[in-house]
Amino acid sequence: MALKVEVYQKEKVKPCSPTPQTLRNYKLSLLDILVSVCYSPMVFFYDSRAGGHDYDELKDSLMKTLSVLYPLAGRIKDGSTIECNDEGADFVRANVTNCDLGEFLRHPKLEDMRRLLPLDLYPNAIDSSLPMLAVQLNRFRCGGTAVAFCIWHGLADAGAMIGLFNTLAAINRGEGPINPGGLIVDTPPQFSGRGTSSAPRNDYYHPSEHHRRPSRVVALSAFIWAAVIRAILPSNPNLKTHLLTNAVNLRNKLNPPLPSQCLGNINQSVAARWESEADGGGRVTAGFLIGRVAEAIDKVTDDYLREMHIEGGYLKAILGFSKATLSDEIKALNILCNIPFSQIDFGWGKPIWIGLGHTRENLAMFLDVEDGGIEVWIGLAQEVMCNLDKDMKFNAYVSFSQIFS
Repeated sequence: MALKVEVYQKEKVKPCSPTPQTLRNYKLSLLDILVSVCYSPMVFFYDSRAGGHDYDELKDSLMKTLSVLYPLAGRIKDGSTIECNDEGADFVRANVTNCDLGEFLRHPKLEDMRRLLPLDLYPNAIDSSLPMLAVQLNRFRCGGTAVAFCIWHGLADAGAMIGLFNTLAAINRGEGPINPGGLIVDTPPQFSGRGTSSAPRNDYYHPSEHHRRPSRVVALSAFIWAAVIRAILPSNPNLKTHLLTNAVNLRNKLNPPLPSQCLGNINQSVAARWESEADGGGRVTAGFLIGRVAEAIDKVTDDYLREMHIEGGYLKAILGFSKATLSDEIKALNILCNIPFSQIDFGWGKPIWIGLGHTRENLAMFLDVEDGGIEVWIGLAQEVMCNLDKDMKFNAYVSFSQIFS
């Protein structure tokens, strides 16, 4: 039975104080422009045990948040500028009329998750009518709430989303904004996107020997990567190369570093490579691949970033990477990680579950969960996902798995 979500109120929420004229235009960086095609969805689920959820209070807190993160109340002006005109964010209230929160969470369905979202994630056209942020509050019959966000990807990566959520949550708890001066910064000059000539591309891939004890992100990335390669091989015998790309948060890699939760897409993907002929299908294990993942991530330094972005080198690398992976012989898995969304507390307690609202093929997201573990969302082609679900090496280390169709 499909989830029934009945919207009963829609309104625009504007900043509680106007944005100064001197801050009217927010310039997007090359990294922002490359992803400015969709919204990033996130859904936080809160049970009703902490008491009632005051939606009017959250609306007031959103107004205060938009005064701090003022580009989120603006509109697209052109391909590289957000006009910070205080048009506001969409604020939607809805009731889930045929389901309790506990029922929904027992067997969540992706199509039902999308019914909780306030916007279409992939609009047909990008124009000045689109909000940069939309929020939908969905009240279940039991009193539990799903708070669904859609954030324009061109303004926020995962680190920036954490800045938004933490600011809104702190204000709603009565604590005021956290580090408001560090949430909006000028784009570093190396990400301006100027120049079109090519820079060396060999550094994008990193074969290596690596003997240092790996972080849990590196270890889990290698584990997932090995399992995905094993799942692809039966359905794609032509596979010659598989790449693992990790999105690295650059805020603390730059010199000087940027604030940890500032607005923008301040991350870069680096790739490790597996070759079928050189490495052999029988050697597709996490232990075999772990050094390559670690070396790729460790490569990212301030000097490396400046070299990659000289004269448009990073853009050339991205275009070349996208073209290469169109072939059956070269495939890739993209990983986003280190996202502490489980700590977002609007004064209603921490979320009992977090849903992404969508999956993308060949993308894995690592979400920290309250018990100290990591929840992984993996989007794969159906045949590959079925092979992964049958992989005993994979299932031996997974406490629970569920396939969203």
